[in-house]
Amino acid sequence: MPALPDALRQHMAVHHHYAFLNHAAVSPLPVPARDAMTAFLQSRTLYGRQRLDEWKPRIAQARQRIAQLINAQSEQITFTRNTSFGLNIVANGLDWREGDNVVVPHTEFVANVYVWRNLERLGVEVRFVPDRAGRILPEDVEAAMDARTRLLAVSFVEFQTGFRNDLAALKDICHRRGIPICVDAIQGSGVLPLDVQALELDFVTAGAQKFMLGPIGIGFLYIRPDWLPRLDRFISGWMGTIDPMNFFSYDLPFRENAWRYEEGSLSSVLIIGWNESLRLFLDIGIANIEAHVRALTDHLLAGLQRLGVEIITPHDRWEERSAIVSFRPRGDAQALAKALDEAGIAVSERGGAIRVSVHGYNTLEEIDRLLDGVKTLGNGR
Repeated sequence: MPALPDALRQHMAVHHHYAFLNHAAVSPLPVPARDAMTAFLQSRTLYGRQRLDEWKPRIAQARQRIAQLINAQSEQITFTRNTSFGLNIVANGLDWREGDNVVVPHTEFVANVYVWRNLERLGVEVRFVPDRAGRILPEDVEAAMDARTRLLAVSFVEFQTGFRNDLAALKDICHRRGIPICVDAIQGSGVLPLDVQALELDFVTAGAQKFMLGPIGIGFLYIRPDWLPRLDRFISGWMGTIDPMNFFSYDLPFRENAWRYEEGSLSSVLIIGWNESLRLFLDIGIANIEAHVRALTDHLLAGLQRLGVEIITPHDRWEERSAIVSFRPRGDAQALAKALDEAGIAVSERGGAIRVSVHGYNTLEEIDRLLDGVKTLGNGR
């Protein structure tokens, strides 16, 4: 296999049009993912339901590959529509009492806020943990907890700053208090290793459309097995039963694994496309992708420091970093993002900052193009 970035880049047609550095928003699709979805749709078009069974192994394979990506078992993975739906399964499945609280960092993306704010109707308080220069410190998280804290909801990687939370330390705090940790992994999965067994994480959810290079509208939720008896089914459906193709029984028990939360027909076309993206990650190796991303962001940070712009991403230690780097340009960030787009460089503006989010197929030359763009279009020095 070619070395990175060519091993992945050969499958990413976007590089013919953009220096695409915006994976924390919505990623481009790899060509094999597009081709697999096109083939499935062609089969549906020509044969209707008659050849659907030929595609079922790919759906099972995708579930297995998600499990392999995070070191779980396929029985612990349920497909979801998106990250928010996975969070909702957790939020609406726990037995909340008036006066309980859930702790959430103040730097979370809104998807990991509104689902918990919705519990306020039950008398549940949402407690926000302030950051310190973009960092979420475990001691500050614990200081926000008390005897009525029932859960910590936190991202693997914070969406604006790219700060990588210390999940091991946060898990230890939670488990010492007898509460679960629920992780939104969408800004790290696909570029950073995540081992749910080693970390003893309780719930992990993510959509496919960012660093996992998958379609929009599909995702996963990992549920630690000992939580299954304690997590209510706030939704139920025929596909969650032990024998969903038995159409003539209304008394079937629900599955004893995470599949019980799949209430109806899955989005086969999206899963089949995602399966090909997952194959690329596993063939290349997430550790190899992480090493390449680290080299790219090292190069980017050094260049931004030379330009004298304000870097808002905590960047002293790689363990606190990710594929996301954010900085405040000297001029207007929104105008700069637009100018970079017109120059064929894709980034995002978030909160008055430019957010750059790289992947394993990006190159140092693309980082240099960005730095030149910031210098000439963003009033850098």
